[in-house]
Amino acid sequence: MIRILSKFIHVALVAAALAAFGCRGGRGSSDGTVRRYDWERSRTELLTATDVVLCYGGSHHRTPYLWDGERLAPYVTCVDSAGREQWLFDGFIFLEFVDAARPDGATWAFETGNPNAPAAGRAQWEELLDYWFAAGNGFEALDRTVEAAAARIGEPPAKRRVIMMLPDPVIYRNYADTTSATDYWGEVEGRRLDFRSTDDRLAACRWFIDRVRERFAAGRFRHIELAGFYWIREIVTRPCDTEYSYHLTRSDLLVPRIADYLHALGYSWNWIPYYGSRGYDVWPEWGFDQVWLQPNHYWKAERDMESVCRQIDTLGVGMELEFEPTLLAAREGSAAFRERFRNYLRYAREKGIYGTRPFACYHGTNGFYDLATSTDAEDRALYGELRDFILGNPLRDAVKTEK
Repeated sequence: MIRILSKFIHVALVAAALAAFGCRGGRGSSDGTVRRYDWERSRTELLTATDVVLCYGGSHHRTPYLWDGERLAPYVTCVDSAGREQWLFDGFIFLEFVDAARPDGATWAFETGNPNAPAAGRAQWEELLDYWFAAGNGFEALDRTVEAAAARIGEPPAKRRVIMMLPDPVIYRNYADTTSATDYWGEVEGRRLDFRSTDDRLAACRWFIDRVRERFAAGRFRHIELAGFYWIREIVTRPCDTEYSYHLTRSDLLVPRIADYLHALGYSWNWIPYYGSRGYDVWPEWGFDQVWLQPNHYWKAERDMESVCRQIDTLGVGMELEFEPTLLAAREGSAAFRERFRNYLRYAREKGIYGTRPFACYHGTNGFYDLATSTDAEDRALYGELRDFILGNPLRDAVKTEK
């Protein structure tokens, strides 16, 4: 099994996987094989990151709506305590779980479990692609922001790595209504898919992965890499998980097959389950390469960080740092949230997670930007602690040495 710090795949293993999948070289070919792009053919290792940030975007309810260069700038670089500009996050997860407050009044869900929205179909999956690959947004904005920073401070140690979400092919249009349609999603190569079939759910996922690859190739980006994909659903159910309505997801049948497809192309498969979720205790069985655990202590003060850290150590996974704008000094009751967030940093250091495990940063829609740009003294102090935590991560130096 690939453990979380086993970053490299031996060339022979990659070649064997590619051969087994019949991958040959760009989009799709008449004989059904999957063509590979130049960067895929030359890739001999899975690309991971030490400090990734979650970037939620694509839903019309989010403010701000776009991930343009101005918004991305404080995630790409920062000014350290000595006044020097430094590279900050080395990985970016582009994701969304719903599209709400749309101009047409509709709401669509990109994962199983939303009781207020029907499952998104192919048209909505395409809209999500349009959003992230729009000019001046997402992929293009990140590439240009890194390019501008490199002109100021020199090239980063490695290209910034992007992990793209993969929507959940929800079996039933209305996920808990087993009488609702299962053939709602649309067609692939002229054939209407029916999500009662795991093969058809996989076909939709492969279609989305291939469209991401295709658009990434068309972008001709120079400063970012498409490193992998992210499973948006925070649970992987098994038949024993009846309380989690296994028959509505059957994710144990699908997720490993997605992993096989991604690994054949040289991409990582990434996941961030919550503490107490289903399936995270056996995460290697699903083919995931990099997993971060959500402590959820930020919202649940009673959540024992000692137990969380033991789980992280036992399972060999990373930690998600969690906060929202509720910790900003201007917010009522923010002191409690700042203290909880500081517990993440403290426990990570005390329990040996810092320097040995990668980190992911959840900050709601725009929490990190708000913290980074705040002029309040308490906010500046907390931002400095988080900034220094990322910049000083010993794992960064270890990765540089490996490369």
